[in-house]
Amino acid sequence: MLRTAGRVRSLHLGNVFKQSEQSYTLSKKFDHPQSLVYQLISEVDKYHEFIPYCTDSFVRARDENSQPTTAGLRVGFREFEEEFTCDLQCKKPELVVAKSITHSLFKSLLTEWTVHSLGNEHCKAVLRLEYEFKNELYNQMSSFFATKVANLMFRAFEKRAYELAHSSSENK
Repeated sequence: MLRTAGRVRSLHLGNVFKQSEQSYTLSKKFDHPQSLVYQLISEVDKYHEFIPYCTDSFVRARDENSQPTTAGLRVGFREFEEEFTCDLQCKKPELVVAKSITHSLFKSLLTEWTVHSLGNEHCKAVLRLEYEFKNELYNQMSSFFATKVANLMFRAFEKRAYELAHSSSENK
């Protein structure tokens, strides 16, 4: 309630701050083989080496094929820093799904990478991202910059794929 000039008025925001899950899908053609792009995406423990604002990345559990099953990230920007852990499902060479199991920052978080082969030296990666922050202010703010952040991440993966492809060809 707001008090103005001696009168009491109600402030109704209705659906302005309605909790809502947000989702984005981006796709990108890579001039690299499916196996390299899948490897890059599934090696979560190396994300801190190339993803902006990722200050740490780790794998806590792996399956019998050495694919990660529990992994996480610590992300930081200015005075904000958060860590979250996800259950992973990896289906080599085409699918990596991560679902958050820690809920300090997110009410829900799901990322799904699908890597489609387009021939020996090309592939298309599709990133589907669904999330809802626990803090409604974060939900409102993220709608303004989520696409930019997703594109920044994609560029980081693209640059890393280029670096890996060229470092492996130089070592031959």
